[in-house]
This record gives sequence, C-alpha cells and structure tokens, in this order.
Amino acid sequence: MAPPRQSSITQLGKDDVLIGRGTGPNLHEGNIRFRELVSARKTEYLAINPRDHKNKNRIAREIVAVVRSREGRFLKRIGTVAGTEPIYETVDEETVLEKA
Repeated sequence: MAPPRQSSITQLGKDDVLIGRGTGPNLHEGNIRFRELVSARKTEYLAINPRDHKNKNRIAREIVAVVRSREGRFLKRIGTVAGTEPIYETVDEETVLEKA
C-alpha cells in the first residue's frame, strides 16, 4: 500500500528518489541507489515476455518496496521557498510504478 501523499517537503533523505530530468535528480544519492536497484533487475525484467505485464509489474513493485523499506520516498519538485530552497511533494502510485 502506498504511503499517504505529502506536500511541502524541503528536507531530502539519502534514499529519496526525485522524479524529473537533468543533473539535479540524476546526481541525487537516492536516484543513484534507485538506478542500481533497477540495473540489478534489468536482465530478469528483459527476459520476461513483453506481454507478461503481471510479472513486469511485480518486479517494479518489488523495486519500489526496497526503496520504501529504506525510508525512501518518490518526490517531484513543485516550487521553491524564498526563491531558492526547492519544495517537493510525494507522487501518486501510478507515477512511482512508471518510474520503476
């Protein structure tokens, strides 16, 4: 079950995964860890029949569960505080599974 949606998050954890493009999200420690998890399951995922959505989704859910077990959240930037400090909110479950 997905955790409740949160908004106005300004403090990022080391296992938080930032949704977005560019060097900011790509260089965040949580995104690096997330990519390592995905990479570790890539061969298994690609070996599954492309029409076998059940097992492909299972792998995505398992990756998400690992991130959450580490207290990681899936966040998107929604603005800034005082024009400098980024503000994030958690994303919905559909977006999380698309990312995984």
